[in-house]
Amino acid sequence: MNLDRLLSIALEASSKASKAILNVKNDFKVWQKDDLSPLSSADLASNEALIEILSQSDIPICSEEKPISYDERKHLKHFWLIDPLDGTKGFIKGSDEYCILIALIKDQRPILSIIKQPSTDECFYAHKESKVYKNDTLLQKDEKAFKASEKTALVSVHHPNEKNQTFLDQNALETIKISSALKFKLLLEGKAGIYHRFESLHSWDIAAGDFLINQNEGLMCDFNHTPLLYNQKSFLCPGFIALSKKENFHTIIL
Repeated sequence: MNLDRLLSIALEASSKASKAILNVKNDFKVWQKDDLSPLSSADLASNEALIEILSQSDIPICSEEKPISYDERKHLKHFWLIDPLDGTKGFIKGSDEYCILIALIKDQRPILSIIKQPSTDECFYAHKESKVYKNDTLLQKDEKAFKASEKTALVSVHHPNEKNQTFLDQNALETIKISSALKFKLLLEGKAGIYHRFESLHSWDIAAGDFLINQNEGLMCDFNHTPLLYNQKSFLCPGFIALSKKENFHTIIL
């Protein structure tokens, strides 16, 4: 498996999908899915662009907008797992806090991923044999910044939760509110130290961030310190904790 080639394809896909979203940003339609979550024409435009380019790899594509059934997926050695537009609610309201997520899954775990923010053209990416890059530059780690942000936690704009608040209070954490998987971006850049989630999230929401955090010498796992798996029967993943510095796991009160 040529990871450099696959990363190149994925980067091209993310760029085309980003342009597709921005092309309809000021004139899009909105529908409601069966689960009552919103779906916009921007989601669909991005999904179409991603599938068009990623198909060049001849690797199956499992998308939030076109998932692969478990009966088929359980036999796959590897597949693309994508979220064409993570943060649809914010996008519809005019927020810039949305992104494109691409992960390549092999044997239950991500081995390559991309987080692309169309509104800023920022792109974070890596594969298992590379360092993490931001756009065309190796992501630099300012150790002082990472240390200073250790007690800063990322919380969701849309899903306040009493259990989460107890966790924040027990660990004396300050908070930053930000939507979507852009939370991982702040961890990667050392602008926050912790992202925890007791509620389940879909695998396409977190697989890309999971890989990049671990590849950047951080840690993402469940609350038992076990890696998350991404080819289970359900697309819902259990609660997790993500840290900008992996050594901080044992200092957290769970």
